[in-house]
Amino acid sequence: MKTARVVVVGGGPGGFSAAIVAKKVGAEVILIERTNALGGFGLVAGVAKRGAASYVVAEEKALGGADLNDIFLSIAVHKDIVMPEGEHVSTYNITKLDSRMQKALKEAGVQVLFRKSVVGTETSGGRIRLVTLEDGTNIDADAFVDATGATEGPKACNKLGQGCVGCVYRCPVFGSPGGIVDMRVNTVSRLNAYGNPGVTGTSILIPIASLAPEVKKEVCDKGYAMIPVPPNVTIDNDRMKKAGTPEILRRGIHSQSIILLDVGGFVKVTGLGSPMWATSLRSFPGLEDSFITQPDAGAIGHLVTCTTIALHDNYLKADGFDNLFCAGRKSGPTCLLSAVITGDLAGYNAVRCGLDHNYLELPKTLMAGAFISLVGQKIRSKEGLSRGYSVKDPETLKELNTYRENEDEILKEVEYAGLREIYRTKLC
Repeated sequence: MKTARVVVVGGGPGGFSAAIVAKKVGAEVILIERTNALGGFGLVAGVAKRGAASYVVAEEKALGGADLNDIFLSIAVHKDIVMPEGEHVSTYNITKLDSRMQKALKEAGVQVLFRKSVVGTETSGGRIRLVTLEDGTNIDADAFVDATGATEGPKACNKLGQGCVGCVYRCPVFGSPGGIVDMRVNTVSRLNAYGNPGVTGTSILIPIASLAPEVKKEVCDKGYAMIPVPPNVTIDNDRMKKAGTPEILRRGIHSQSIILLDVGGFVKVTGLGSPMWATSLRSFPGLEDSFITQPDAGAIGHLVTCTTIALHDNYLKADGFDNLFCAGRKSGPTCLLSAVITGDLAGYNAVRCGLDHNYLELPKTLMAGAFISLVGQKIRSKEGLSRGYSVKDPETLKELNTYRENEDEILKEVEYAGLREIYRTKLC
């Protein structure tokens, strides 16, 4: 029986998930990571569960995937925090993510190449034959997965943002992000609230040690702290619009308070609120000594991302090539769980591609299937590129008529589709 050979480029949540699934179903897998650590934007996200995440994870587990979620649980800082909005949130220790991901890939038998960047490809017809690394090494494969994120690094940050701000991508040290898609396939960019290409990041991290004692205690005890906005502080509307999140003004809690989440040694200013208050943190009581450590440039600005999204079909195969798949932010959505479900499917279909099998399209009766189809359609229009997409958003899933909270019903739907444990069933 033939063994498929799969190369995954990018070691963030999407790339990790693609590599793990491809290995579980029997492929030989090589993962290429530009930096010296795994995790990508997961190294600053810190939030493992929010909104509909637990139900989507239950579905993905029934499919045999979501291995990254097990890692989040193993390094949880707080589980099921009940937030003021009523949401249940779980956080994980961002400082332990890389080591746990490396351990999981090693145990699975995935070969990982660190500090390697893909600089070229060789193609034949509609297929990529091999990729070339900076040192001249050529690596061939039957199929490839691009999970390198959707940012061009300094090129986009200099043109559309504040220049390099020292974000988690660490371009000055490891070179600009970019993958196979960027070189070979036409990409599209998400639009910010000004209608311009690219959105700025929102993840801001503050060391817990810099918080006032009473805030530090509240964060460590409860998992979060909520501090009312002082009367003399104004919203940073420009930064908020560049982050593509003007809708947060309609969520009163974020315009009235700042919320800090404990993510292991650091607090994260929640993604919706951080663009609003990044320039005025020390005006909040208890944050007088606060110091932003991510990004390195502090309140000056953030990276510009979502500029190199690959157009793709419901198999997550990138337009224009027969054996190139995409996952994570490269495929359009932005949250951790979206990266996991796209990574799982991309890795699985890459193996099927290598074996000349028909690809799997998740049915639209499943939350993951309906969501992947939605994003694939939306990124093909200007209107669709004017908003972000997250599979953990209950309202989106309800609009798709796939939202389920009963885990027995979730399992039955997966079984009815004939896909139980599909991501664990050997193909080769």
